[in-house]
Amino acid sequence: MIKNYQKTLINNRNDTVLNLASTATFLGISTATVRNWVKCGYLQTLGEKTKYIFYLTEIEHMKSSIVDGSLEKLNTRANKSKADRTFTPEEYLKDKNGFNELNKVIEFVQEKNIDVCLALFLVTLNYLKRENVLLSTTIEDIIHGKDLHFSNKQIGEEIKDWLSKIKKENVKADYYFLLDCVIPKQRDVLGFIYQSLLLEGKKSQNGSYYTPSTIVDEIVNEYVNKDSKVLDPCCGTGQFLLAFANIVENPLNIYGIDIDEIAVRIARLNILIKFKNKDFTPNIVCKNTLFDIGNYDLFSLNDENIRNFDIVATNPPWGIHFSQKETEKLRKIYPGLMSFESFSYFLKKSIDLLRGDGILSFILPESILNVKTHKDIREVILYNTHIKKVAYLDRVFKNVFTPVIRMDLKKSKKDNGKTKIYNKKGNYDLEQIRWKNNQDLIFDIHANEFDAEIINKIYATPHTTLEGKADWALGIVTGNNSKYIANEPQKGFEEIYKGKEVEKFILSKPSNYIQFIPEKFQQVAPIEKYRADEKLIYRFISKYIIFAYDNKQKLTLNSANIVIPKIKNYPIKVIAAVLNSSLYQFIFQKKFSSIKVLRNHLEQLPLPLWDKKTLKEIIEIVDSIIKNETNFEKLDGYIMDKYALSIKEKKYLMEFNKNYANPKTTT
Repeated sequence: MIKNYQKTLINNRNDTVLNLASTATFLGISTATVRNWVKCGYLQTLGEKTKYIFYLTEIEHMKSSIVDGSLEKLNTRANKSKADRTFTPEEYLKDKNGFNELNKVIEFVQEKNIDVCLALFLVTLNYLKRENVLLSTTIEDIIHGKDLHFSNKQIGEEIKDWLSKIKKENVKADYYFLLDCVIPKQRDVLGFIYQSLLLEGKKSQNGSYYTPSTIVDEIVNEYVNKDSKVLDPCCGTGQFLLAFANIVENPLNIYGIDIDEIAVRIARLNILIKFKNKDFTPNIVCKNTLFDIGNYDLFSLNDENIRNFDIVATNPPWGIHFSQKETEKLRKIYPGLMSFESFSYFLKKSIDLLRGDGILSFILPESILNVKTHKDIREVILYNTHIKKVAYLDRVFKNVFTPVIRMDLKKSKKDNGKTKIYNKKGNYDLEQIRWKNNQDLIFDIHANEFDAEIINKIYATPHTTLEGKADWALGIVTGNNSKYIANEPQKGFEEIYKGKEVEKFILSKPSNYIQFIPEKFQQVAPIEKYRADEKLIYRFISKYIIFAYDNKQKLTLNSANIVIPKIKNYPIKVIAAVLNSSLYQFIFQKKFSSIKVLRNHLEQLPLPLWDKKTLKEIIEIVDSIIKNETNFEKLDGYIMDKYALSIKEKKYLMEFNKNYANPKTTT
């Protein structure tokens, strides 16, 4: 099967690549799931001009990880877009007040298998009664079509329109609970119920995970004032809009847009209830922000007021699957963006909708900072805004495993002032111009100014890299481990190594043995790569870069990758020494902050062009380590001295890497 897919596409580096459809077929998942895995950072595409084109080696590695169970959780999530389960997003509530009452509502709807739109309509009537907007009503009134009486005319119009979409024959007498149950006082309680009733697969497909209230409040309180003109371009049921309404005095200055009709109905009612003593029509509409808003041409809707915002704040959807027709529209409207990643288009659109010096605050996946695919939107950000703040928030959405960040931008062509960084390592300021000089415009937020000084010193030394100067290979996936893999030595079997058995410079005792029949395996590299006279083996899933030296032609499973350097007069043991050093561990963490050691990362690391005497002395230290002599500190010290690092820099590095000192560190 692999041979057939290898014919799909060949790129200009002579590496086999696959398109979106072939990747989905190869992995046995839908194209939407492939897009979702890209969104979550599990897969990397070739680049900004080749969105959803993948290296075959990357896809093979992903498949093997699923097959042998090392990515069991991801395998479970492979069909998440089809999931028929729900969950309650507890983080969406301000506190746990009334959580049990809300669960009773959700359980009732699920037990009775009530249509979500109908259930929300009935709960909304209950909520309006609690807010003294709707006079007393019963389930029989709804069934028999009796007139409803509201103290607010606009709310009455909203409910009348919603009711017209409800099939009265679906309203049952035993649904009375939804009209009479306890509705606790929570901001956007209707939105919480809606989120809890949505299938998880639908949320995943739409990227519609609503923002925790604490994050919303922090953003709004920092930037919004009573006269601000504000927008949430992906407003959902109105978490941000309600937070705006706590400060903004004129409800007509609050704008919201979303493509989810039910969510928009709830958002409009939320704002109307918030300002129930005012007579107005909410500026909250069911439209497609990317296509229908702010284009200001003959083909746009009448949206002349949707511009010049003081504040735009949202949690945009991630990883939306665009149709071919939508893709063509995106190419025309946003010619500078080729990633087809939804959050990038929302960022570009929102920057355009701001007034000069207006503020944007987005919740985004961490991958926007350093994944090569997102270079296009990083360029838009760098040259059209001042980045005021980047805050690393880690995982904040229930059942979403992607770390997230908050990014605050000021619309300005001038790079005026420093960027504030907030992360788990501390808070500090950076110069935005630094990121303009990074390869692929990477936003390396985990490196402070002192970190950058050290890294720049290393890169200032004359060096080469592995890019274009090495052969690369993945480990083996048999497709049938019970047949080909044994836990004990057997006749006809040989040692095979996992990632966890890769240590600095050496391979530890293997836990598996293989009957090597490459033509029978699901994934196997060319045999000559495994049998090379010398090669380096490194862990793939790891927050550390750890390389073993191998001159005994050992085999590896898919969690251990292979690189065979081809740099003339540059000994492979020296490369192992440099990459295994504490200094390079520091560089890897600060530049990439990844738990996957990707080829693209390794190809960026500098290999210093030192003299022959230095190379020879490093080899002697490496040989002593391979012979089981604990000379790691000696090697670290030698490499730091060769880079002329100061005592202060050395102490700083050793403190940073104190957890890396033990070469048996596990993944």
